[in-house]
Amino acid sequence: MTFLSCSIQNEIEGVKQNTMDLKTEMKNDFEEIINYFKSKGEMHAVTEANTRSFINYLLDQTEYTTKKLTDLISKVNYETIECDQQYKLWPHIELWRGVDDYGSVAIISHDGDHTDIEDLGNIVIGRYDNYTIKPDSVRLKELKERQSVKVDINKYPISQLGYHEYRFNQTALFYAWITNIWQAVQGHKCGIPVKTIENNSINTFYLNDCLERDLSEFHEFSYGDKPERLKNPFPRKLTLIELFLRVSQSTYPFNPFNTYWRYFEKDGQIQEIGTYEFKTGIRKGQISGKVDSELTDIKIHKDSKDALLHIRYFTNEMINKGWQEKLRPLNLPSKFDKNAFQFVYWTGINRTEDQSTKLTEQEVTELEKFFGIKLPNSYFHYLRIFNGRQHNSYNMFFPIDDLYTIHIKKFYTIEELYQYNKIETIRNSNNLIIGESVDSAKVGINLIEKTKSYGKITIQSDGIIKECDYSFEIFAKYAQGSPKQPEIYAAEQNDADFLKKRLNEGWDYSTSYQYQNALSQAAEHNSYDALEVLLKAGARLKHKKYRDHMKGTYDERTMEILDKYHNEE
Repeated sequence: MTFLSCSIQNEIEGVKQNTMDLKTEMKNDFEEIINYFKSKGEMHAVTEANTRSFINYLLDQTEYTTKKLTDLISKVNYETIECDQQYKLWPHIELWRGVDDYGSVAIISHDGDHTDIEDLGNIVIGRYDNYTIKPDSVRLKELKERQSVKVDINKYPISQLGYHEYRFNQTALFYAWITNIWQAVQGHKCGIPVKTIENNSINTFYLNDCLERDLSEFHEFSYGDKPERLKNPFPRKLTLIELFLRVSQSTYPFNPFNTYWRYFEKDGQIQEIGTYEFKTGIRKGQISGKVDSELTDIKIHKDSKDALLHIRYFTNEMINKGWQEKLRPLNLPSKFDKNAFQFVYWTGINRTEDQSTKLTEQEVTELEKFFGIKLPNSYFHYLRIFNGRQHNSYNMFFPIDDLYTIHIKKFYTIEELYQYNKIETIRNSNNLIIGESVDSAKVGINLIEKTKSYGKITIQSDGIIKECDYSFEIFAKYAQGSPKQPEIYAAEQNDADFLKKRLNEGWDYSTSYQYQNALSQAAEHNSYDALEVLLKAGARLKHKKYRDHMKGTYDERTMEILDKYHNEE
């Protein structure tokens, strides 16, 4: 029998206790992040459940990854690295991670020339590593448990579900988690650049200063003489929440026309910096008081990258001066500029084509004068900024009411607004045509000022103008790439009455939305009443061997209902 010395045993116990303390601390901070986004209305029940599952995955392997990162920096560090003799190039450590499962393995990189690290194994265990297929009964039970989580559609309307589904950035949680462990093992003592790379992409993230490639100070490789040992860029350990906020400063996607804030506290004082439309500004005040002071130190930058680099400099200075970054209180003013409004636009810091078509306020004002109209402020500035969305076709599904979205083919440029609208038609209809849908319907905006209809979206087809429930501001805010269709939602939630109503209105049960149809979704969710409605209407599964292949998804009652209709034919 082998006995450990007291000192070694105490050291092992100490490591275990430190890991437990780290996990508890991170669990509490993760909970605060979840509650914050719920309070902002940006995390519905399904996203919350998925996020909690992901957090549990991270926490469960904290001890493992702590040990592996400790082993890594003992094997590869400033003292052990060797220069590539041919190019006089010094290496980085790269953690190659999966796109979906986050499993990561470490290698030594000389700017693309890779060397494996012996006897190290995975730094992070993938979510689906060593996955075994569970019995059908277990899979079905787990499926029903997941499907039992319901979204409050009064708070998150069906037409907005696609927007909220991808609102929260789980990858930022992963980066915050691994950099928090990196701090715990004093990773800065490694002394060389360490980054994660998402497989088959250029997405990189540096653990040294907790920033993405375009913003990190450590992304350049060193040639020639051995570079200086890298030091810890921070004077203290950052909290997981600070890390989460820091790593959330993403360069892609980045919408420069939504205000982006970073908020700090120290000794009863607050300071925050914001950016909007390539400008940055600072607001200061007391924690205890109402902060509504004007922004100061306004700077105009040439592009988003310069603005974000300026924010990086500011946030680093704040940390060095003893300020702590925190989740921004929701009662603070949200707008950087009085004309700013929140809308979805999928772009990045290196996209420049859009700026070549940007309009001046005078050009839009001249359009108003020509037609004798007053545009809603939100559409006025949407037109000014984008002038027709000529170079960006991402997220072109827009909600028109709580149920439905419309797929926009194009927004009109200012030249096309002159071309497709006539003064007399606008006077008669109080409607400006601003674009068209993929099914050739004209999309407009109501111009009757001082009424509830002002600014609402209209749809014109066969000469009939229908006013929608949503204003342009809501229409633009909740744009998305993969919307949830109400018929699909009804099938999943077993809403037979809604499906009957839609069938009576002439809806075709075979319609597919994003590769989904109502019958298959009703079956996968074991929605018995919805299944009966659709099958009675004539819907049928294309694949008849569902009893052989879907035992982990369809329960016996669903199988019986399907049998009744499919076996009759």
